[in-house]
Amino acid sequence: AKVVKTVEQEMLGESKSSRGDFYFSKGKMRLEITEPEKSTVVYDGMVIWVESRFDESTIEVSKIKSKDLKKSDSLLAALFDKKKNALGSFKLKDVKDGKVFSFVPKDRKKTEIQHLELELESGDLKRVTYKDNLENSVSLVFSEFKEGSVSKSKFSYSPPKGANVS
Repeated sequence: AKVVKTVEQEMLGESKSSRGDFYFSKGKMRLEITEPEKSTVVYDGMVIWVESRFDESTIEVSKIKSKDLKKSDSLLAALFDKKKNALGSFKLKDVKDGKVFSFVPKDRKKTEIQHLELELESGDLKRVTYKDNLENSVSLVFSEFKEGSVSKSKFSYSPPKGANVS
């Protein structure tokens, strides 16, 4: 699917949008942001890799093991992880038009996410929006869904040579 990611920083009064591609298969996912800055998130079912490219020579890579994954680290990976119940720590607050589901955390102290909204359209995930405890809002809008097999290589990752890995 195509994805548009929008981050609104309430305290700064700023909003930034980026575009890219999203792949999902059998509990694994890949999010490739291509503009304006390149970044990649790969979840292979055990490890989440986050690659940020500031320019061609400055590449930062974070590696997070699934067992250490907090919902605030990557809500998207947690939502698509078959082993985790990302919604288990949230309670359903409201349903609009049978397709927009609003959730709040059961325990606000255990997550940085203070509000979560999922929108479904014809059984597909159309939008994920969440707000953190600093009132920052992140929205991912999906479009142009294509069904079919995805190459296994999309869900494997090796940091590029010279990248700073943490």
